Amino acid sequence: MIRVLVIDDDDIAREAMCAVLVKAGFYVFELATPIGATSVIKRDGITAVALDINMPTINGDKLAKLLRENAQLANLGIVLVSGCDIEQLSALGEKVGADGIVSKSKLHVALAPAIERAVAARAAKSSSTPAAVPYPNAGPPSSSRRPR
Repeated sequence: MIRVLVIDDDDIAREAMCAVLVKAGFYVFELATPIGATSVIKRDGITAVALDINMPTINGDKLAKLLRENAQLANLGIVLVSGCDIEQLSALGEKVGADGIVSKSKLHVALAPAIERAVAARAAKSSSTPAAVPYPNAGPPSSSRRPR
């Protein structure tokens, strides 16, 4: 089961992302701020994150770069989400090592497939490297929205 952490400071956008992902059958966790994201990722066995780019505490691209640099999170799929120009978003995603990008205007059709591709890409990369035990404490979700 894919476990997704949605991080967006905008309540409406975060709720929209969560609704799309729950409908697609994912376990969904959410944060209104990037603070504590690494702890949630490790504690709840998150397999992918959907990050808004523009947030007040730390921008999503900077958080994505930090997550990508963390060797313990090598299997984490990262999808950047923004309302900015798609070419700018694409360049930013490439720069920070994101697995995908999604325009906020296309959330309803593009977010779930982007998450699936990100998880598949990370799984393919990890199968070509020595096996590691990802997220040893990952049991049932502690505070998720369960698929209906």
